[in-house]
Amino acid sequence: MPTAADVRRIALALDGVREIDHWGRPAYRTVKRIFAVMRPDGLFLHLPEERKQFLFEAAPDVFVKFMWGKTANVIVQIAKVSRKELEALLREAWQHATPPAKAAKPPSLRKTAAKKKTKRAASRAATR
Repeated sequence: MPTAADVRRIALALDGVREIDHWGRPAYRTVKRIFAVMRPDGLFLHLPEERKQFLFEAAPDVFVKFMWGKTANVIVQIAKVSRKELEALLREAWQHATPPAKAAKPPSLRKTAAKKKTKRAASRAATR
């Protein structure tokens, strides 16, 4: 049966995650956003809407619907999931909260852009 210590260990093992205080509760975040908060009533996970709906229907006693305004959030009853399932859920929430990697420009495009800047600067200097 997983514990809050397991949640912490799994979350902090993910790339770029740091633990912060969120209203007196341990929360785990990426650069972009919080993806998990350990609450007294379970583990909040920031998941895509379609995934939350699937979990609510699949096991409503394990994945409790918590309404925040008009938004349904999922609170996982960690005592009712395996460590393997907990790890998969945390990884899914982390992936959902991680900003996409920026693709680097190929070297040939970088050189072309640099040449254009140089030409523009030379052109401006000539017109002055």
